[in-house]
Amino acid sequence: MNLEGLVCSKLQCRFIFVFLRKLWRVLRLLLSVVLSVQVVQYCKKMAHDVPFEKDINICRKHFAWRNPILGRFEPDWKPFLTSRELFWQDNTPERRKLNNLLQFHMLPFGLNSSVLDAFRTLQLLPQQEMPKSIERLRCRRCVVVGNSNSIRGRGFGAVIDSHNVVIRLNNAPVKDHKADVGERTSIRLFFPESAVPNPLDNNNNETLMVLIPFKSLDFTWVMEMLLDTRNKTVEGFWRKPPSEWKWNTSYLRILHPYVTYQATYKLLQLKKQGKQYSTTGIIALNLALHICHEVNIVGFGYPERHDNTTPVHYYDTEHLSQELFMMHNITAEQEWLLKMIERGMISDLMRPSSWSWGPWLG
Repeated sequence: MNLEGLVCSKLQCRFIFVFLRKLWRVLRLLLSVVLSVQVVQYCKKMAHDVPFEKDINICRKHFAWRNPILGRFEPDWKPFLTSRELFWQDNTPERRKLNNLLQFHMLPFGLNSSVLDAFRTLQLLPQQEMPKSIERLRCRRCVVVGNSNSIRGRGFGAVIDSHNVVIRLNNAPVKDHKADVGERTSIRLFFPESAVPNPLDNNNNETLMVLIPFKSLDFTWVMEMLLDTRNKTVEGFWRKPPSEWKWNTSYLRILHPYVTYQATYKLLQLKKQGKQYSTTGIIALNLALHICHEVNIVGFGYPERHDNTTPVHYYDTEHLSQELFMMHNITAEQEWLLKMIERGMISDLMRPSSWSWGPWLG
Protein backbone atom coordinates (compact mmCIF):
# COMPACT_ATOMS: atom_id res chain seq x y z
CA MET A 1 0.00 0.00 0.00
CA ASN A 2 1.26 3.47 -0.93
CA LEU A 3 1.75 5.36 2.38
CA GLU A 4 1.77 8.75 0.66
CA GLY A 5 -1.56 8.06 -1.04
CA LEU A 6 -3.03 6.94 2.28
CA VAL A 7 -1.88 10.13 3.97
CA CYS A 8 -3.37 12.23 1.19
CA SER A 9 -6.69 10.44 1.58
CA LYS A 10 -6.76 11.23 5.28
CA LEU A 11 -5.97 14.87 4.60
CA GLN A 12 -8.69 14.99 1.98
CA CYS A 13 -11.15 13.38 4.36
CA ARG A 14 -10.27 15.85 7.09
CA PHE A 15 -10.67 18.74 4.67
CA ILE A 16 -14.02 17.42 3.55
CA PHE A 17 -15.12 16.93 7.17
CA VAL A 18 -14.10 20.48 8.12
CA PHE A 19 -15.76 21.86 5.02
CA LEU A 20 -18.98 20.01 5.71
CA ARG A 21 -19.00 21.12 9.33
CA LYS A 22 -18.58 24.76 8.35
CA LEU A 23 -21.19 24.33 5.65
CA TRP A 24 -23.59 22.89 8.23
CA ARG A 25 -22.97 25.88 10.50
CA VAL A 26 -23.72 28.24 7.64
CA LEU A 27 -26.85 26.32 6.67
CA ARG A 28 -27.98 26.22 10.30
CA LEU A 29 -27.46 29.97 10.56
CA LEU A 30 -29.42 30.56 7.36
CA LEU A 31 -32.16 28.25 8.57
CA SER A 32 -32.44 30.12 11.87
CA VAL A 33 -32.60 33.42 10.01
CA VAL A 34 -35.35 32.12 7.72
CA LEU A 35 -37.30 30.74 10.66
CA SER A 36 -36.90 34.00 12.57
CA VAL A 37 -38.23 35.97 9.62
CA GLN A 38 -41.17 33.58 9.32
CA VAL A 39 -41.92 33.88 13.04
CA VAL A 40 -41.80 37.68 12.90
CA GLN A 41 -44.11 37.76 9.89
CA TYR A 42 -46.49 35.34 11.58
CA CYS A 43 -46.51 37.39 14.76
CA LYS A 44 -47.25 40.54 12.78
CA LYS A 45 -50.07 38.73 11.04
CA MET A 46 -51.49 37.49 14.32
CA ALA A 47 -50.75 40.62 16.34
CA HIS A 48 -54.33 41.82 16.00
CA ASP A 49 -55.61 38.63 17.56
CA VAL A 50 -53.56 38.72 20.76
CA PRO A 51 -55.57 39.09 23.96
CA PHE A 52 -56.84 42.59 24.67
CA GLU A 53 -54.85 42.81 27.91
CA LYS A 54 -51.52 42.16 26.15
CA ASP A 55 -51.78 45.40 24.16
CA ILE A 56 -52.11 47.67 27.14
CA ASN A 57 -48.58 49.09 26.97
CA ILE A 58 -48.90 49.98 23.29
CA CYS A 59 -51.18 52.90 24.11
CA ARG A 60 -49.72 56.30 24.88
CA LYS A 61 -51.89 56.30 27.99
CA HIS A 62 -54.21 53.71 29.44
CA PHE A 63 -56.53 55.35 31.93
CA ALA A 64 -59.09 52.57 31.92
CA TRP A 65 -56.50 49.95 32.84
CA ARG A 66 -54.98 51.67 35.84
CA ASN A 67 -57.57 49.97 38.00
CA PRO A 68 -58.90 46.94 36.10
CA ILE A 69 -61.26 46.04 38.94
CA LEU A 70 -63.54 49.03 38.38
CA GLY A 71 -66.02 48.78 35.56
CA ARG A 72 -64.79 45.50 34.10
CA PHE A 73 -66.98 42.82 32.63
CA GLU A 74 -66.58 39.18 33.54
CA PRO A 75 -64.28 37.56 30.94
CA ASP A 76 -66.76 34.96 29.67
CA TRP A 77 -69.24 37.26 27.98
CA LYS A 78 -69.39 40.21 25.61
CA PRO A 79 -71.12 43.62 25.78
CA PHE A 80 -73.40 42.92 22.78
CA LEU A 81 -76.34 40.55 22.94
CA THR A 82 -76.01 37.40 20.82
CA SER A 83 -78.28 34.46 20.05
CA ARG A 84 -75.87 32.22 21.92
CA GLU A 85 -76.07 34.44 24.99
CA LEU A 86 -79.83 33.88 25.23
CA PHE A 87 -79.43 30.14 25.67
CA TRP A 88 -75.98 29.86 27.21
CA GLN A 89 -76.07 27.73 30.32
CA ASP A 90 -73.27 26.73 32.64
CA ASN A 91 -72.76 26.36 36.39
CA THR A 92 -70.29 29.14 37.14
CA PRO A 93 -71.55 31.75 39.64
CA GLU A 94 -71.09 34.63 37.17
CA ARG A 95 -72.93 32.77 34.44
CA ARG A 96 -75.83 31.95 36.74
CA LYS A 97 -76.01 35.60 37.77
CA LEU A 98 -76.22 36.74 34.15
CA ASN A 99 -78.80 34.11 33.28
CA ASN A 100 -80.94 35.14 36.25
CA LEU A 101 -80.64 38.77 35.20
CA LEU A 102 -81.80 38.05 31.66
CA GLN A 103 -84.59 35.69 32.70
CA PHE A 104 -86.10 37.37 35.75
CA HIS A 105 -85.65 41.12 35.14
CA MET A 106 -87.79 43.17 32.81
CA LEU A 107 -86.25 45.51 30.27
CA PRO A 108 -84.12 47.58 30.29
CA PHE A 109 -82.14 45.39 32.71
CA GLY A 110 -83.23 41.93 31.57
CA LEU A 111 -85.27 40.22 28.86
CA ASN A 112 -87.83 38.22 30.83
CA SER A 113 -90.95 38.14 28.60
CA SER A 114 -89.05 39.86 25.76
CA VAL A 115 -86.63 37.02 25.09
CA LEU A 116 -88.47 35.78 21.98
CA ASP A 117 -88.61 39.31 20.53
CA ALA A 118 -84.89 39.64 21.17
CA PHE A 119 -84.20 36.28 19.54
CA ARG A 120 -86.25 37.10 16.43
CA THR A 121 -84.45 40.43 16.12
CA LEU A 122 -81.03 38.82 16.46
CA GLN A 123 -81.89 36.38 13.67
CA LEU A 124 -81.97 39.35 11.30
CA LEU A 125 -78.40 40.37 12.19
CA PRO A 126 -75.67 38.48 10.29
CA GLN A 127 -73.04 39.79 12.73
CA GLN A 128 -73.75 40.06 16.45
CA GLU A 129 -70.39 40.64 18.16
CA MET A 130 -67.69 43.31 18.06
CA PRO A 131 -66.57 44.10 14.48
CA LYS A 132 -63.06 43.00 13.59
CA SER A 133 -62.21 46.57 12.61
CA ILE A 134 -62.48 47.54 16.28
CA GLU A 135 -61.51 44.23 17.86
CA ARG A 136 -58.17 44.19 16.03
CA LEU A 137 -57.09 47.64 17.15
CA ARG A 138 -53.96 47.16 19.23
CA CYS A 139 -54.67 50.41 21.05
CA ARG A 140 -58.31 51.31 21.50
CA ARG A 141 -58.05 54.97 22.38
CA CYS A 142 -61.69 55.98 22.75
CA VAL A 143 -63.62 59.18 23.27
CA VAL A 144 -67.26 59.39 24.32
CA VAL A 145 -68.72 62.59 22.91
CA GLY A 146 -71.46 64.03 25.10
CA ASN A 147 -74.20 66.30 23.81
CA SER A 148 -73.65 69.15 26.29
CA ASN A 149 -73.94 72.73 25.16
CA SER A 150 -70.53 73.28 26.78
CA ILE A 151 -68.80 71.88 23.69
CA ARG A 152 -70.30 74.46 21.36
CA GLY A 153 -67.72 76.85 19.94
CA ARG A 154 -64.77 75.07 21.54
CA GLY A 155 -63.21 73.64 18.37
CA PHE A 156 -62.57 70.11 19.64
CA GLY A 157 -63.44 68.45 16.32
CA ALA A 158 -59.89 67.53 15.27
CA VAL A 159 -59.03 66.22 18.74
CA ILE A 160 -62.14 64.03 18.76
CA ASP A 161 -61.43 62.62 15.30
CA SER A 162 -57.85 61.74 16.33
CA HIS A 163 -59.14 58.91 18.55
CA ASN A 164 -59.27 55.31 17.32
CA VAL A 165 -62.88 54.90 18.43
CA VAL A 166 -65.41 57.75 18.56
CA ILE A 167 -68.63 56.97 20.48
CA ARG A 168 -71.67 59.23 20.08
CA LEU A 169 -75.09 59.36 21.69
CA ASN A 170 -78.61 59.19 20.29
CA ASN A 171 -79.40 61.66 17.50
CA ALA A 172 -76.54 64.10 18.13
CA PRO A 173 -75.63 65.56 14.72
CA VAL A 174 -72.20 66.16 13.23
CA LYS A 175 -73.40 68.14 10.25
CA ASP A 176 -72.82 71.85 10.73
CA HIS A 177 -70.93 71.07 13.98
CA LYS A 178 -67.77 69.37 12.68
CA ALA A 179 -65.42 72.01 14.05
CA ASP A 180 -66.68 71.36 17.57
CA VAL A 181 -67.60 67.64 17.58
CA GLY A 182 -65.67 66.15 14.65
CA GLU A 183 -67.13 64.05 11.87
CA ARG A 184 -66.05 60.45 12.56
CA THR A 185 -68.44 58.06 14.32
CA SER A 186 -67.31 54.56 15.21
CA ILE A 187 -70.18 53.62 17.53
CA ARG A 188 -73.52 55.31 18.12
CA LEU A 189 -75.84 54.23 20.93
CA PHE A 190 -79.53 54.88 20.28
CA PHE A 191 -83.10 53.75 20.87
CA PRO A 192 -86.11 54.09 18.53
CA GLU A 193 -87.19 57.47 19.90
CA SER A 194 -83.70 58.90 19.27
CA ALA A 195 -83.27 57.41 15.80
CA VAL A 196 -83.30 59.59 12.68
CA PRO A 197 -84.91 58.56 9.35
CA ASN A 198 -81.62 58.70 7.43
CA PRO A 199 -78.76 57.53 9.68
CA LEU A 200 -76.18 58.32 6.98
CA ASP A 201 -76.79 62.02 7.51
CA ASN A 202 -74.61 61.96 10.63
CA ASN A 203 -72.79 58.62 10.53
CA ASN A 204 -70.20 56.81 8.44
CA ASN A 205 -70.99 53.80 6.27
CA GLU A 206 -69.36 51.52 8.84
CA THR A 207 -70.63 53.19 11.99
CA LEU A 208 -71.74 50.55 14.47
CA MET A 209 -75.32 51.41 15.43
CA VAL A 210 -75.99 49.91 18.87
CA LEU A 211 -79.59 49.66 20.06
CA ILE A 212 -80.19 50.12 23.79
CA PRO A 213 -83.36 48.08 24.37
CA PHE A 214 -85.63 49.66 26.97
CA LYS A 215 -88.86 47.80 26.12
CA SER A 216 -90.14 44.98 23.91
CA LEU A 217 -91.50 47.50 21.42
CA ASP A 218 -87.92 48.51 20.65
CA PHE A 219 -87.29 45.05 19.19
CA THR A 220 -90.58 45.27 17.30
CA TRP A 221 -89.54 48.60 15.79
CA VAL A 222 -86.17 47.23 14.67
CA MET A 223 -87.79 44.20 13.03
CA GLU A 224 -90.34 46.38 11.25
CA MET A 225 -87.61 48.69 9.97
CA LEU A 226 -85.36 45.88 8.77
CA LEU A 227 -88.17 43.86 7.19
CA ASP A 228 -89.85 47.03 5.85
CA THR A 229 -93.30 45.85 6.95
CA ARG A 230 -96.32 47.73 5.72
CA ASN A 231 -98.05 48.09 9.10
CA LYS A 232 -95.85 49.95 11.56
CA THR A 233 -96.37 49.99 15.33
CA VAL A 234 -96.91 53.54 16.57
CA GLU A 235 -98.37 53.16 20.06
CA GLY A 236 -96.26 52.72 23.17
CA PHE A 237 -93.35 55.05 22.37
CA TRP A 238 -92.78 58.17 24.44
CA ARG A 239 -91.87 59.95 21.21
CA LYS A 240 -92.83 58.82 17.72
CA PRO A 241 -89.89 56.98 16.13
CA PRO A 242 -89.13 57.13 12.38
CA SER A 243 -91.43 55.09 10.15
CA GLU A 244 -88.46 54.43 7.87
CA TRP A 245 -84.93 53.66 9.00
CA LYS A 246 -82.49 51.95 6.69
CA TRP A 247 -79.16 50.63 7.85
CA ASN A 248 -76.76 47.86 6.88
CA THR A 249 -77.63 44.98 9.20
CA SER A 250 -73.94 44.01 9.34
CA TYR A 251 -73.37 47.21 11.34
CA LEU A 252 -76.27 46.91 13.76
CA ARG A 253 -75.90 45.47 17.26
CA ILE A 254 -78.05 45.00 20.39
CA LEU A 255 -76.53 46.20 23.65
CA HIS A 256 -76.52 43.55 26.37
CA PRO A 257 -79.02 44.59 29.10
CA TYR A 258 -76.34 43.98 31.70
CA VAL A 259 -74.44 47.04 30.45
CA THR A 260 -77.43 49.20 31.41
CA TYR A 261 -77.95 47.25 34.63
CA GLN A 262 -74.32 47.65 35.66
CA ALA A 263 -74.24 51.35 34.80
CA THR A 264 -77.36 52.00 36.88
CA TYR A 265 -76.95 49.78 39.92
CA LYS A 266 -73.25 48.98 40.14
CA LEU A 267 -71.62 52.21 39.00
CA LEU A 268 -74.18 54.82 40.07
CA GLN A 269 -75.56 52.57 42.84
CA LEU A 270 -79.08 53.88 42.37
CA LYS A 271 -81.89 52.37 44.42
CA LYS A 272 -83.87 49.76 42.52
CA GLN A 273 -87.17 51.01 43.91
CA GLY A 274 -86.39 54.52 42.67
CA LYS A 275 -87.34 53.70 39.05
CA GLN A 276 -84.41 55.72 37.72
CA TYR A 277 -81.74 54.59 35.32
CA SER A 278 -78.51 56.00 33.94
CA THR A 279 -78.38 58.36 30.99
CA THR A 280 -77.18 57.23 27.58
CA GLY A 281 -73.90 59.00 28.32
CA ILE A 282 -73.14 56.85 31.38
CA ILE A 283 -74.22 53.70 29.55
CA ALA A 284 -71.84 54.62 26.71
CA LEU A 285 -69.05 55.28 29.20
CA ASN A 286 -69.63 51.91 30.83
CA LEU A 287 -69.39 50.27 27.42
CA ALA A 288 -66.18 52.20 26.66
CA LEU A 289 -64.58 51.13 29.94
CA HIS A 290 -64.98 47.51 28.87
CA ILE A 291 -63.77 47.71 25.28
CA CYS A 292 -61.13 50.47 25.36
CA HIS A 293 -57.60 50.79 26.71
CA GLU A 294 -57.94 54.55 27.15
CA VAL A 295 -61.21 56.39 27.73
CA ASN A 296 -61.67 60.13 27.28
CA ILE A 297 -64.85 62.16 27.50
CA VAL A 298 -65.80 65.52 26.06
CA GLY A 299 -69.05 67.47 26.07
CA PHE A 300 -70.45 66.19 29.38
CA GLY A 301 -72.30 68.29 31.95
CA TYR A 302 -75.50 70.29 32.32
CA PRO A 303 -76.43 73.93 32.93
CA GLU A 304 -77.19 74.99 36.48
CA ARG A 305 -80.49 73.67 37.75
CA HIS A 306 -82.32 77.01 37.61
CA ASP A 307 -80.68 78.19 34.38
CA ASN A 308 -83.53 78.78 31.93
CA THR A 309 -81.42 80.41 29.23
CA THR A 310 -78.58 77.96 28.47
CA PRO A 311 -79.57 75.07 26.17
CA VAL A 312 -78.92 71.53 27.34
CA HIS A 313 -77.49 70.36 23.99
CA TYR A 314 -75.03 71.88 21.55
CA TYR A 315 -77.37 71.32 18.61
CA ASP A 316 -80.77 72.70 19.76
CA THR A 317 -82.42 75.18 22.10
CA GLU A 318 -84.05 72.70 24.49
CA HIS A 319 -83.75 73.61 28.19
CA LEU A 320 -83.76 71.52 31.35
CA SER A 321 -87.03 69.72 32.08
CA GLN A 322 -88.53 68.04 35.10
CA GLU A 323 -88.63 64.79 33.13
CA LEU A 324 -84.82 64.72 33.25
CA PHE A 325 -84.86 64.77 37.06
CA MET A 326 -87.54 62.08 37.26
CA MET A 327 -85.79 59.59 34.99
CA HIS A 328 -82.15 60.17 35.94
CA ASN A 329 -80.09 61.04 39.00
CA ILE A 330 -77.85 63.78 37.63
CA THR A 331 -76.08 64.39 40.93
CA ALA A 332 -75.14 60.71 41.26
CA GLU A 333 -73.83 60.69 37.71
CA GLN A 334 -71.66 63.77 38.23
CA GLU A 335 -70.25 62.45 41.48
CA TRP A 336 -69.39 59.16 39.80
CA LEU A 337 -67.72 60.93 36.86
CA LEU A 338 -65.61 63.03 39.22
CA LYS A 339 -64.58 59.91 41.12
CA MET A 340 -63.62 58.10 37.92
CA ILE A 341 -61.52 61.06 36.77
CA GLU A 342 -59.79 61.34 40.14
CA ARG A 343 -58.96 57.62 40.06
CA GLY A 344 -57.50 57.91 36.58
CA MET A 345 -60.09 55.68 34.91
CA ILE A 346 -61.15 58.36 32.42
CA SER A 347 -59.98 61.80 31.38
CA ASP A 348 -62.12 64.83 30.50
CA LEU A 349 -60.61 66.64 27.51
CA MET A 350 -62.35 69.88 28.54
CA ARG A 351 -61.55 69.87 32.25
CA PRO A 352 -61.44 72.16 34.08
CA SER A 353 -62.07 75.14 31.81
CA SER A 354 -65.68 74.49 30.85
CA TRP A 355 -67.15 72.31 33.53
CA SER A 356 -70.68 73.26 34.48
CA TRP A 357 -71.16 70.53 37.05
CA GLY A 358 -70.22 72.33 40.23
CA PRO A 359 -73.63 73.81 41.08
CA TRP A 360 -75.19 70.33 40.89
CA LEU A 361 -72.99 68.75 43.50
CA GLY A 362 -73.61 68.78 47.20
